[in-house]
Amino acid sequence: MNFLKSLCTTVCSTLLLSANAHVPFLKPNQFHVLHNRFQVESSFTEYPFQADFAMDAPEYLLFSPKGIQTTLTPTARLKAANYLEPSLTDSGTYRIHAALRKGPLYKAIETIEGKLYFADDMKTKQGKPTTLQYFSSADTYVLWGTQGYITTLVGKGVEIIPQAAPNQINIGKPVQFSIYFNGKPAPSARVVVVYDNEHFDKYRTEDLYDVENVRKSNIIADKHGNFTFTARKAGLVLLFVNIHQKINDSLWESYNSSVSLEVNPAFIRTSN
Repeated sequence: MNFLKSLCTTVCSTLLLSANAHVPFLKPNQFHVLHNRFQVESSFTEYPFQADFAMDAPEYLLFSPKGIQTTLTPTARLKAANYLEPSLTDSGTYRIHAALRKGPLYKAIETIEGKLYFADDMKTKQGKPTTLQYFSSADTYVLWGTQGYITTLVGKGVEIIPQAAPNQINIGKPVQFSIYFNGKPAPSARVVVVYDNEHFDKYRTEDLYDVENVRKSNIIADKHGNFTFTARKAGLVLLFVNIHQKINDSLWESYNSSVSLEVNPAFIRTSN
């Protein structure tokens, strides 16, 4: 109970990251795997699914439809992205996980409202000096053969776990998810919903971390860390969560994770 109360205090507040921060992501070239030309891109992005610089996770894990865990080794390491080529053997849904990665330590300021800013924003905001240690992880799910899905949990960092088969998401169909932080439910965590190519729909002024919380698509999990996502358009979608912890007056830790999913069209059956 003390853990949940402490975590809720941190997550419910407006302690968010700002200023051109990049979001980690994994992107398969096939979400429904049909042939052996299958690969997964591991990168950071400032715009949805556009690889900017490689996410070199300390470990890449593959969870089979039976929950069996194996380690993946990238077959290519490039400046913009790392590439995985998992071998799938059992029919069903696979989880691909980029394990928790310790990133840079940033200089930052903490405003009186409790918001964290760094980089260029520090020139325009007032607050007390602090530092922010960045951590990242990422997930995606692919389907090979017939559907079969079980939930898996790593227990480190942030995890956004689908409670039903994540490769059968259609427009307008609610899907249940749960958010965990270090293996425990993350109450009231905020979920940023990012659709592919959204920056072509309108000029975007906020970054993906949305420090001012202005994105209308944001979702707040309930007190048990559960939330419902209902897709509004087909294509790729990224669900992103960041959780901050104050270690002391001079250090914060920021845990950031995403899950990449594919939304299917809302098929309409017609009679002949």
